[in-house]
Amino acid sequence: NMPSWKASNGVRIENFVSITHEADPDGSFVLGAIVRVVPIKDILTMLRAFSLVQHSIPNSKLYVMGPYAEDPEYYEECKLLVKSLQLQNVVFTGSVNVREYLGKMDLLLLSSISEGQPLALLEGFAAGVASVTTDVGCCREVIYGSGDDNLGDAGVVVPVMDFEGMAEAVIKLARDNELRSRMAQIGRERIIRYYSYDGFIDSYKKVYSSYDKCLNTISE
Repeated sequence: NMPSWKASNGVRIENFVSITHEADPDGSFVLGAIVRVVPIKDILTMLRAFSLVQHSIPNSKLYVMGPYAEDPEYYEECKLLVKSLQLQNVVFTGSVNVREYLGKMDLLLLSSISEGQPLALLEGFAAGVASVTTDVGCCREVIYGSGDDNLGDAGVVVPVMDFEGMAEAVIKLARDNELRSRMAQIGRERIIRYYSYDGFIDSYKKVYSSYDKCLNTISE
């Protein structure tokens, strides 16, 4: 029988663990999303959630960190929603070096309607930032752990398009610094243990080795 396997994405942890976290100069609660501005990422749900967050936490900010030229019409739709909801402090940064921004983040968001295993989520955890995500791809596994991983919760998972649930989770974590800090620490430890780049490469080496053994057995 050919071997079955599952490989995880890997993060070069050394690029993120040294990031220094800085409080916002205005004392604002800072949210971030590392994401392309396209429909599958459902930025509209994120903006609706942020509207509720900003109602409860007026001194909050949202940075959408990623390119927006891929779908100009959707980008315009997002900007119109920002205006319609009268949102303040929403910044579409375009393509940036996210490592220069992660130290400013109090919490990361992912509102996609479809994902595999988002590298942005792993990078955020490696940098020591907790996350609130939709229940897509491997997000639940990365945030809550699976198998023999009993580290605990590194954030909150909510249903797809549930902007109220997302806002509720964000507000809870914004008001509980101790919980948010503990989740961030758990997220970083999970990445170090299970999602490092070296572990990612090793898993592929083991797969290739297993297939070679199977092929050699078949040829014999």
